[in-house]
Amino acid sequence: MRMLSRRVAIALMSCLCVAVPAAQDPSTEELKKLEGGWIVVAAEQRGKPFDAIRGGGLLIEGRTFLLRTAAKNEFKGEVRIDPSKSPKQLDFIHAGTGVVWQAIYSVDEETFRLNYVEAGGRDPRPTLFATSSESAGIVIVMNRLAKSDEAR
Repeated sequence: MRMLSRRVAIALMSCLCVAVPAAQDPSTEELKKLEGGWIVVAAEQRGKPFDAIRGGGLLIEGRTFLLRTAAKNEFKGEVRIDPSKSPKQLDFIHAGTGVVWQAIYSVDEETFRLNYVEAGGRDPRPTLFATSSESAGIVIVMNRLAKSDEAR
């Protein structure tokens, strides 16, 4: 009887271990929201519209990014996020140069907004999705691309 109880207990424990999913890093789930292609539909710098970057695109796959500006320049690198902050924080670490853009962001199914500055300068990471004549940040609003448009 005692042997049977031990076997039942072991069987129950193994079922519980299988049934309970491993805890997942919150940034992994948040990165999934950012994955895919985005196109710049609006931007603001120093409190004024910054139309020169409209039409640029961003592709995020896992923890990597590819940015194509409206002028056809390309930047690649790694994305790091901290969704536990308020507002949520994101860094673009540029491959090769090590340049870091520090940003805040918000994302939903169709819209990705961010405000960023280059790290290491006199300006701290932005805290608002707005700019003024004194601020160095750039607010960018992007819309999600359809999967068929991402390859373009």
